[in-house]
Amino acid sequence: MKRLSLGLLALGLVACSPPAETPATTTAEIPATATTARSGCDANASRDWSAVGSQYYVIEAEAHGATCPEAVATIRIETTEGQTIFTHDYPTRDVSLAFNPNGTQTGLREEIDSWTRNTSETGSAAELPAWPAGAQKPPGFQPVVARNVYENARGNQSALFCYPDGGESNACVAVAGMTATLLGSVTPERD
Repeated sequence: MKRLSLGLLALGLVACSPPAETPATTTAEIPATATTARSGCDANASRDWSAVGSQYYVIEAEAHGATCPEAVATIRIETTEGQTIFTHDYPTRDVSLAFNPNGTQTGLREEIDSWTRNTSETGSAAELPAWPAGAQKPPGFQPVVARNVYENARGNQSALFCYPDGGESNACVAVAGMTATLLGSVTPERD
């Protein structure tokens, strides 16, 4: 009974107390943001790639630089689970087949999007020229791998993704499952 009386007394005191003052709220004016010129030149793009043999990948490309002519472009091939299996960086000024050396932000966005499109005619490494035994390289191709790696990709008809990597060449990457191998570049034949 004593506890009940003390509890009621405490409730009565709280009920009869004046309400606590709510602190005054102040609002600050948020200054308008100054319109500043965007520094640098950036672009990115990605697209799904359905390779031969029911293989699916994502091709991603991006470029960043203080100016568009100074940008460095990166191309990546990823699995649909997000694992990167190939990546390569290029100064855009070195890839005139894909990038305008005096390009703008708008132009770079379009160029990066185009760079993610496969330039391979069939999407299969079987389209690459044979590398004759004893020859230094296949005709019209500048390899960066040994002959057996190149010929295995051709013989296995690996998926092939090619993209501009210079003034007149297209880099070609053989893809099989979780493995991507840069084979080299298709180049024009010189007489």
